[in-house]
This record gives sequence, structure tokens and C-alpha cells, in this order.
Amino acid sequence: MLPADRIYTAIDGGVPERVPVVPKIWVDLGARLTKTPLTEVVTDPLTALRVVARAGRECGVDAVRQFHFPARRIREQGDRVFEVDAQGEVLGEIDMSGGLGTRLLDPEHFDIKNPYFMSYHQYWSAEVPFVRDLDDARRITVPPKEFYLEQGCGERQRFIIEELGEEIAVLGDCSSATMAFLVCMRGMNRALFDLVEEPELVHTVMDKGAAIAVEKGKFNIDLGLKILRLNDSVGNMSVISPEHWRQFVFPHMKEVCEALHAYDPGVRIYCHICGNILPIAENLVDTGLDCIGPLDPLGNFTPAQVRERVGDAVSLMGGINTLTFLDGTPEQIVEESVACMRQAGSRGGYILGSGCVVPRDSAKENLLALREAANYYGTYRQGSLMVK
Repeated sequence: MLPADRIYTAIDGGVPERVPVVPKIWVDLGARLTKTPLTEVVTDPLTALRVVARAGRECGVDAVRQFHFPARRIREQGDRVFEVDAQGEVLGEIDMSGGLGTRLLDPEHFDIKNPYFMSYHQYWSAEVPFVRDLDDARRITVPPKEFYLEQGCGERQRFIIEELGEEIAVLGDCSSATMAFLVCMRGMNRALFDLVEEPELVHTVMDKGAAIAVEKGKFNIDLGLKILRLNDSVGNMSVISPEHWRQFVFPHMKEVCEALHAYDPGVRIYCHICGNILPIAENLVDTGLDCIGPLDPLGNFTPAQVRERVGDAVSLMGGINTLTFLDGTPEQIVEESVACMRQAGSRGGYILGSGCVVPRDSAKENLLALREAANYYGTYRQGSLMVK
């Protein structure tokens, strides 16, 4: 099987010849593994795509997620990196040790009516919310799918797809439609209060987030990508209650899944919700998702518990403790991989991967151990996982 066929079969609930391997390699780890300066990732969107793709190839994965970055001008001052405008004026400092976002000095620089900023909204933050009230929320612009082509995202993505050939599949990204989007617009603390104090505002912001995610999804589908990620790293039970999740997150996640499945019935959508998702596992199935991930063990549950709750209704992805990639050994990675495959993938419908993003200082040998585990312990015969 080719990697694209292997992962599509698994995410569709089927049984490939072996368990696919898809850890979450982000640009910081990709840059380190490919010996690329992080400043090049920040300034060149093609480099941001390429470091993830090439790191995935070096680590023997079946697929890589692709993240489109804006092209930012920078100024370096010692160990600090600042984003500057066309005139060289400093806009804010870029968090080079974290998410590579710019902390703006003046929040007015971010324009919620400008499709450029809303296309890449996760790469800027400020001391005060970008959305101040309900009227602001209604003014948020939803960039159409064509905007990403105008920005060169399609051309860059096609280049990476051609460069990888049939070696590795490419997964598209819809960003976040729900809690993580609300946090981008309102800030973490304010967003949590909003769930109690401003329910109409929350739904209005998430309506816009869902619409943006749908357009991003359509852009990826038009490029020929059949597997899409929908992120909400904030919307988990380690942060919010199951009741708030069902009230606010569920309807908008369902909206995205229904719209993209209607646009292309062959597309498959998986979520990335780290932290504890066990209390809402059945609800995630009801959104129309095709796959639940990343089964973050730091949320204090096991893949077996999720599989027990959802049965074969959806496929599952992930399960390896991210800290093991950082502090563990290849042998420990293999041990965890075997447990995850047996718990969640004994009859197919499972993708081996990390419980969240793999830390940037993780050893390459630990990533290679995932593929080793899948090759040796993750093969199927007559529809069942072989036990060696």
C-alpha cells in the first residue's frame, strides 16, 4: 500500500496492511531536524511547509500535516526576534521559544475585517482582545477559499506535494473553529469567562470560526487533499466542562463536518483535541468526525477507554505520551506504541501517533521508533492485528 492509501483506509475505519504512522511534527521540530533556522520559517511560508515535509520523510512517517504561515518581515536583536512593517517599524516580538506568534505592541494593527489577518489569525496576539464586543464579532471577515490561492498557499502546497511524490501523504489543516478560535479573538482568561457571561458572543465568534474553517477545508479539498485536521487544543475537559463543550463547541464542530462532507463526501476529517476528551467521546462521534485524536495520555485516559466508548463508529489516532519523545528511549516508544495499537487498533481504524505535538528537542531516534514499532508489531492478517 502507498502511504496515502494506508492512512485513508485506516481513517475510514478499514484495515490496511499495517498501522499508519503520523506523529504531529510541527515547524519547530522540523526546523531542528532539517537544520533550518527558525527565522526562515517565520519569514518564508514555503520553508514552513518544507521543514515539516522533509522531517517527516527523514523519520519514515506515512503523512505530515501542513501549516500555512504568513510571510513576516523581521529584525533580530541578539536572541530576540521582532516583526516589523514595510517601513521597519516594530510591530511586536515573536515568541521564538513557543508558538512563533507575534505579541503585538498595538492591537489595532490586527484588523478583523482584513482577510489576511483572519487567514492567519493564530500568529498574532495582544494584551487586549481583538474582538471587544458582539458588534466586533459580527464584523469578523471570513476569507473565501480563493483567498488562499491568491496568497500563494496553493502553489506552495502543490510544490510540496510534488516534492514528496508518493513517499508521504499530505494532510490539510482547517485550523480551529471553536474554543481555540475564541481564545485567539478574546484571550484565554476572557474566553473562559465568556462561556458563562457572554454566551451570544461566544456563539457569534464560533460561527465565524466555523465559516473560516469550512473555507480553509474547501481550499484543501480543491487541492486534492482527502484528509483534513480540525483543531481545538483548548476545547478539552482539562480546560472546560463537558456541559460547556456540548453547549458551545459541539454545534459549531458539527457545522464544519457537515459542510465539508457535503462539499466532498469522500473527505475524511479528524479532530486534534489534546487533554481529556473521555467525557465527550460519544459526542465527538455525533459531530460527524471520522477520526478522534490525539488520545493525549496526559489527559489521564487510555486509548482502550475511548475505543470502548466509541466502538467502531470512528477511527482513532495518537496515544503516545509526548514527554516520552522528549525524555524517553526508543524502547519506551516501542512499548507505548504496542500498547496503543493493541488497545485502539486491533481491528483496524487506528493511526499511530503522538498525544500532542512532538517537542522540538525530541530525539530523532524516538520518532524513528514509531515506524519500527508499526513495521514489527503493527501488521494485520485477516482483519486482525498480528501479535508477535
